[in-house]
Order: sequence, then C-alpha cells, then structure tokens
Amino acid sequence: MTNACLTICSINYLPKALVLADSYIVNNPADDFYLLLTDRKINSISVPENVNLLWVEDLGIKNWERYAFSYDVIEFNTNVKPYTLLKLLEKYENVMYLDPDIQVFSSLNSVWEELTEQAILVTPHYFEPILDGHKPDDLELLKFGTFNLGFVAVSNKPDAVAFLHWWSDRCLEFGYYEPQSGLGVDQKWVTIAPSFFKSMKVSFDAGLNLAFWNLHERSISTVNDKLVVNNDVDLKFIHFSSFDEKNPGNIAKKQDRFAMDSRPDFVVLAKDYAAKLKSKSESYSFQDFYSFDYFEDGAYITPALRRFYSNRRHCDTFNDGSPFAMSGNVRRFAEKHRLVIKDYKPGQRLNFKNLNDASKAVKVINFFLKVTLRILGPLNYFNLMRYLAHISSIRHQKDLLK
Repeated sequence: MTNACLTICSINYLPKALVLADSYIVNNPADDFYLLLTDRKINSISVPENVNLLWVEDLGIKNWERYAFSYDVIEFNTNVKPYTLLKLLEKYENVMYLDPDIQVFSSLNSVWEELTEQAILVTPHYFEPILDGHKPDDLELLKFGTFNLGFVAVSNKPDAVAFLHWWSDRCLEFGYYEPQSGLGVDQKWVTIAPSFFKSMKVSFDAGLNLAFWNLHERSISTVNDKLVVNNDVDLKFIHFSSFDEKNPGNIAKKQDRFAMDSRPDFVVLAKDYAAKLKSKSESYSFQDFYSFDYFEDGAYITPALRRFYSNRRHCDTFNDGSPFAMSGNVRRFAEKHRLVIKDYKPGQRLNFKNLNDASKAVKVINFFLKVTLRILGPLNYFNLMRYLAHISSIRHQKDLLK
C-alpha cells in the first residue's frame, strides 16, 4: 500500500470517527485507514476490521503522559497529529489526515496526485475575504490561522519530513489554545510554515474541506447524480465542525451568519450525517468521558491545574513518575493549592454565543471595570488591561504559586 488516511480522537468521539471511516473507505477502497485514540487504553473498544487502531501510549512519544496532563482533550488530540503522521510515513508513500467530524463523499485521488509534485498540501479556511459583522470572518482568521488543519496531506519527501519534525516539536511544547497569546493548538503554527517549507502547496479546490466557515462562497448541488460544489468540482468532503447533532439545521454552533435551515443544500446532508452518528452511537459501546481529565482515583484535573503544571512539567520536582498518580508531587501540589476537584464532570466548552447566557455576570464585571477606570484614570486603566491580557494565560502566572 502506498497511501493511508489518519484520524485522531478520544473515545467519546468514536461514533464520528467511524462515520468518517465508512465514508472514506467506500470512496477510497485502495487506501489504508488508521484511527488513533487518545485515551487510556482499554480492551473493550472494538472497531471494524478495515480500521487500523492505534493508541497514543504506543506511539513512542517520550514522556507522553506529561503532555496528556498539560493539555486538554482538544489540545492533546491535535498536538500528537504531526508525530503520528511521521510514524505512518515510515510505512507509506503518502498520508492524509482528516478530522473525525468529517464525511467523505467522493474519491480523494486528486490529493495523491497533488503530492506527486508537492510534499505538503493544505487548504485555507476560505478563498474569498469576508467582514460582514458575522462570525467567522477575517478577524477570526487572525485568531485561528489561515489554514484549517482538519485536513493536511504529506508525502514521504525530505521537505515534508522536516516540516513534520518542526511542527511536532512546536505542538508538543507550545500546543495551547490561547488566542490571547497568539497560540492556536496545531493550526496556528502552519500559518508561518510556507515561509520555511517551499514545497507546501495551498489547494484551492472548493470540494475539499467544505465547512461552516466557507459556506458564504460555496453551494452544493447535484449534477448527473454527483454532488458538486459551485457547479464546478466534485464535493470531496464536508467538515462538520462545531456540529449540533440535535439541531443539524443550525449548521454549526460557532457561527451566526446563517439562520436555522437557511442553507437547505447543506442541511439535507447535515441531517443525513446526524442520522449516521446516531446509528453509530447505538451500535458501538464507548465512554462519554475523557480519561485524561482525571487522576487515578477519579479526581478531576481542572484546566487551571493543567496550566500551572505546564510551566513545571520539566522540573525535577514533578518528574517523580506519572503526573496522574494519586500520591505523586503533582497531586500534592494540586491539593495544596486547591486545584483539584472531586466528584466533578466537566461541562461543555464555551464559545461566543454563551455570553448571552452570562449577561448578569457580564453586567457585574462591567460595573467593577467602570469603577476601576474612574479610580485609576484612563492611562493606568489602559496599562492594567494590557497586563491583564498578558496574564489571562495562566502560563504567564509563573510566580503566583510556589
């Protein structure tokens, strides 16, 4: 085999990964398909025979548990991506990565054809600039990066291997989701990659990586029984990022450009995707929690603890064994500073739409900010806001806890 496709997720995303696997394999039967699970290894997880299952603890990442403890579920899933691609390039001529929340609709041979001349292939979030007061737009691109790394393809060429080493080193050490610090997990790094790796190609195939962030420039229709984009190219795959399974007509949770059911060309496929997810959820046994969110005794690892630990993970004091251990120095540090919570299950990640749910809290905060402005005056208030922006990353609060 010369070509392989990889996806990465934790066990709670398994239904999505299996929908992707089905859709990829039926449209690309000559390729191998790999699923990397970033969770504690358990024997009860089963996948179809045509899906090659990998576990993060078997990849060979040095001190991998330190990274699993430093990063949250999204950060860790994305940050092991380049390392895993490197491992697969030891066996395959070409490897493609696809996010688990993707469904494939046609052959992706065009991607392999692109790699005959180039070593690295990526896609921009969108091709046509937009700044219409809705999200996402060009301002969002400045936060999250030019390219969407839910898709990337690489060939076994020196420049691609060098790129993956460069990318992996930065992801494992600095793969945080902190837009205020200019960091955006694995994705933001690749914005600067074309300056260093000349064989990186940007694909402008509108059939690749169709998603809520580029619907303003793309439409879906059926021509000669085939799904096409903009009446021009085959629809290769849809990236159902931020997908609301209970309300597929909503398009995505992280957008406000399109009203409910206002894009029937997309929604009809979204409803079918939701049905497939439901079927997989009913057919396969999987856990709905992330095992690296907890110490060995089940105590919850708070996001604040992860960030305080990340500044100390290379210190000898914290290298006395697994950071997840009940009796290690990390646990003692967490108990001392009240950074661990027992009998807690993490909630949903918040986005800009959640501000409406916290309107009372926002009003209280704004009241205290107004008082602070009057006390400090405009110059000192401005400098205070700049300082708060800096320390809003807990990683920058190095001296807060000793």
